[in-house]
Amino acid sequence: MPERQWETLRAWLMEQRAISSEIKAPAEVKRLDLSSRSLQQLPEAFGLLSELVALNLGNNKLSSLPDSMASMTKLSNVDLRRNVFTAVPAILGMSPIRSLNLSGNRIGDVSELSRCTTLRVLDLSGNVLESFERCLSVPNELRTLNLATNYINDISAMPAQLTSVERLNLEGNLITSVPPEAAYFSSLLELDLSDNRIETIDKAFFTLGVESVNLASNRLRHIALHGLEELEVLTLDDNALASLEIADDFAPYLRAFSCDGCGLTAFPMVPSTALGSLCYSSNAIAEVPESISRYAELYELDIDGNAIVDLPEALANMKNLQSLYIGDNPLNEHAKLVIEVLHPEICDINMKTGITIEPATEADLPHMAGLLGVLFAIEQDFEIDFDKQLSGIAKLYTHEGTDLLVARHEGKVVGMLTMQRLISSAEGDFVGQIEDLVVLQEYRKMGVGSRLINKMRFMAQSYGYKRIQLAADIDNENALHFYTRRGFRRTNLTVFHFKNNI
Repeated sequence: MPERQWETLRAWLMEQRAISSEIKAPAEVKRLDLSSRSLQQLPEAFGLLSELVALNLGNNKLSSLPDSMASMTKLSNVDLRRNVFTAVPAILGMSPIRSLNLSGNRIGDVSELSRCTTLRVLDLSGNVLESFERCLSVPNELRTLNLATNYINDISAMPAQLTSVERLNLEGNLITSVPPEAAYFSSLLELDLSDNRIETIDKAFFTLGVESVNLASNRLRHIALHGLEELEVLTLDDNALASLEIADDFAPYLRAFSCDGCGLTAFPMVPSTALGSLCYSSNAIAEVPESISRYAELYELDIDGNAIVDLPEALANMKNLQSLYIGDNPLNEHAKLVIEVLHPEICDINMKTGITIEPATEADLPHMAGLLGVLFAIEQDFEIDFDKQLSGIAKLYTHEGTDLLVARHEGKVVGMLTMQRLISSAEGDFVGQIEDLVVLQEYRKMGVGSRLINKMRFMAQSYGYKRIQLAADIDNENALHFYTRRGFRRTNLTVFHFKNNI
């Protein structure tokens, strides 16, 4: 009977183009990709694949898994994103799963997670969760948890079961406060609380050893920054701050700080002299202090869209500054002279107003494929084929660990940039591979490319990538100069391609 079941299952898997005809026994199947097949159910004999380690069932119409999967005692990596599950499948608790992706389902019940005691990475973003209380066994091995875009409004019961979590994403929920219980996040390194309804932050939060925090798009009116001794990246964008206080002991190693659109009328100075990226764009700041020169490591300064008339001469001596965004300010002639002395090429003073840098949407993909044709007309290694480019950019859009940015002007896509997450054996961790930077001809030399690069660089920092890397046409002097001016260093490596004739 098992042999007959295997032959039936094997035929089904071959029909789905999930295995080759060379596979003769179920034990030979270690990894299986059945994503995007419109599957509503799996064969009951699916559990015969008892040696399976990694399973991708994303982008289907599954609402349950067969009981036979209890025999998959080696299953470690499971991707069930974008299906129609309403609860965490009970059968998953039978396997030693380390990574589980259930994003984009309809899950409101996560009670079965208490049986998934080996989980280290869990993605439940884009579901209908209203709470995450007492879901996990304590202690547990969870290190990365994504709960973005749910309906969670209270996190006070959460920290006690997440004492080992290092990366926590709660973006796009209904959270109103950061409670005293935040002190239990003893292992937390990265925290995303953007796009919530947070009005208050308990003092316990400022004792954490967290390295990256995103509090953008909340309802903070008053915030007194102190402590957070290990913090390296902080984003406070789009909070209507009536007051911002910064204590002398705040984040001594801070590398990136952003307060875009916060209603600031003065230029806040942070204590860290390690600051590399500083953004105070879209505020009402009238003056840049001479003391900005203390930020000797600053490579990016964004003060676009303020009320700045003059600039301090100290700015002209900041030799590490590679990108200055200062458009949409009423600059006087002295300020323009300071920019000229500093280096006019690093400044976006000529940039059109109204250009935004945003994550790409599905509707943008055909426009991005067209932009790739502009890029490949320059680069000798690639050929222009709209259908191929559209297929490739669409796969990037749905692939885990990728980011796609577009520059938009008056609703039109005028530039783009992509980044993929890779694992570097040299770094021993994740790195970002930047590709496909292209700007329409009529929008060049306006700072669009710089904005795309620096937005992606900031995202890479927030993800904890150890480095970002890219390849450029060796004959494209403009591109080589562009990247060098923005802090990229040429290496001794040469890129080789081997193309399969399939």
